[in-house]
Amino acid sequence: MQIQVMSEQLSGHAVDPISVVIAGLKRTDQGYPVIHADAYAIGGLLEILDIRAARGERELMVLQCSREQIQAVLEWQSETEDVANLEDLIIHLVRRQDPSHQV
Repeated sequence: MQIQVMSEQLSGHAVDPISVVIAGLKRTDQGYPVIHADAYAIGGLLEILDIRAARGERELMVLQCSREQIQAVLEWQSETEDVANLEDLIIHLVRRQDPSHQV
C-alpha cells in the first residue's frame, strides 16, 4: 500500500497537483474513487477505505482530511501491511486547509 499526503493549496499555481491526481483516477461502476473525509468520523473513514479496497478500487483520493484522520490512516496502513489484497492500493490523502494559514 502506498499513501501520499498532500496539502490543499489556495494558490494561483498553473498546475495543481490535486487536480492532476483526480484527472488520472479511473471511473468505477460506483463513480470516481473520491472520498470526502469530512463526512466521516475516523472509524467510518477507515471502514470506507476497507470497503472500497475490498470491491477492487486500487487508487483512492480522500479530500478534506484532518490531521487525526491522516494519522489514523497511516496507523491502519501499518496494521494491514501483510494483507495481500492491499499491496497495490494507492491512497492520496489531501490535508484540510488550516483556516489560520489562508492568504
